[in-house]
Amino acid sequence: MKARSATAAAIATGGVSLAAFLGTAEVVAVATGPASQPEVALGRVVIARTPEWLKNFAISNFGENDKLVLNISVYAALIVLAGLAGALAGRTRTWAALGALTALGTVTAVAAATGPSASAWQSLPSVAGAIAGAAVFVSASARGGRAGRAGVGADSGPGGSPTLPRRQFLKKAGSLFALSAGAYAVGRGALARAYNAAASRAAVRLPRAVRSTPRVAGTGFEVEGLSPYITPNKDFYRVDTALVVPQLSTDGYILALHGMVERPAIFTFDDLLHMPLVEAPITMVCVSDPVGGPYVGNARWLGVPLAHLLGLVGPRPGADQLFMTSADGMTIGADLRAAMDGRPALLAVGMNGEPLPFEHGFPVRAVIPGFYGYASACKWLVDLEVTTYEAKKAYWVQRGYAQKGAVRLESRIDTPAPFAQLRAGPVTVAGSAWHPTVGIRKVQVSADGGPWHEAALADVESVDTWRLWRWEWEATPGSHSLQVRAVGNDGQVQTAAGAPVFPAGATGRQSLVVSVT
Repeated sequence: MKARSATAAAIATGGVSLAAFLGTAEVVAVATGPASQPEVALGRVVIARTPEWLKNFAISNFGENDKLVLNISVYAALIVLAGLAGALAGRTRTWAALGALTALGTVTAVAAATGPSASAWQSLPSVAGAIAGAAVFVSASARGGRAGRAGVGADSGPGGSPTLPRRQFLKKAGSLFALSAGAYAVGRGALARAYNAAASRAAVRLPRAVRSTPRVAGTGFEVEGLSPYITPNKDFYRVDTALVVPQLSTDGYILALHGMVERPAIFTFDDLLHMPLVEAPITMVCVSDPVGGPYVGNARWLGVPLAHLLGLVGPRPGADQLFMTSADGMTIGADLRAAMDGRPALLAVGMNGEPLPFEHGFPVRAVIPGFYGYASACKWLVDLEVTTYEAKKAYWVQRGYAQKGAVRLESRIDTPAPFAQLRAGPVTVAGSAWHPTVGIRKVQVSADGGPWHEAALADVESVDTWRLWRWEWEATPGSHSLQVRAVGNDGQVQTAAGAPVFPAGATGRQSLVVSVT
């Protein structure tokens, strides 16, 4: 019984030491930035080392909660490791737990100092945390010999050495944990206040566009469950690797445009606002979107045409890639020709009539229709380099994704939902279809593998957006399958051949089963 009690105390000591590590690191990170937090640095390492099939599994199953799941997993792993280190120390020697704390501090310090846009200073939170954790372990250790020998009713640990009396240990460990938790809370709050650009975003006044795609009536249908033509900002999908959303202020914002150009230049946020701005509706799609998936949205983007910006610097012959870098270190390679061929390729500063939300790239991001986001849509943009695909490979291309990532011709059924229970009679089947830069000519729906029926199409403002559709189905009792396919303005018919999202986007036709009574 005494041995179990001593082991539990040792495990608890490991936990208290971890709390001290994290609490101290959080406070120090106020000076070095959110990216230097040990748990964030570890998360970046996990993302970088995760195989593509597992990343796609996480996105498909957890959606925009994938980062929450990752953060919970990182904290859970740290807690388990701390407990194991404490238990090991209780059974052998204190140096084992101290070594584990040192190793944890070293790994997170290196991860923080070598991350994107990092510096050696960003290792300080991990170093300080490891020192604090070690000090707390020694102080709270159940193997405190002097106190154990002096204390009335001292017990012996598994190794035969004396331990602190239970009440004294609980009091000390509880106090240290409370102090560490308080430090963590204070540090987290200070980080949120110190690295918050909400006031900067609120002060932005977007100029009127010099040119805007004409708005038209009839772009949607009044069907419950059908997506609106314009996706509200709060509902627009978000898929990226940023564990901490960058908070960039417009004050001091700099965008560098360099590389294979005649006249390298640097632009401030005000410089961009004073250029001719264009507003255009553009549908964006994530390459991780499965057939019939949710990672697609349509918004009205306001920004500087990339063709105008590139014209100011003069790309040199031979250049074929626009290599974009985000404030969090993400790199995205876009087709330079597509950025200048007349499509509304933008450096966006606005989304649906307001400054970009932080989650979608404030203050500046790229939007180039016709390509998946990994090859066109860099958020929190701080650097543009005109180069070649041969000279530089962007983040996802390094991981095996297709070099240019053109969006596939796709369609989706929004309503009814898979396995819906329906009543016999008229049922509205509705959804969306897209092939940015080409547009949608027809959408067809088939029930139970029967003939294809033409769906009614809503109007569109541009070939760069999705097109909403509806079909009236006379449902009869029983189990039924519904399938949809789209036909592009170029006559291409959506393929039935299925392909996974890796390496160039999913293909196939969405099919779902419903039950009618």
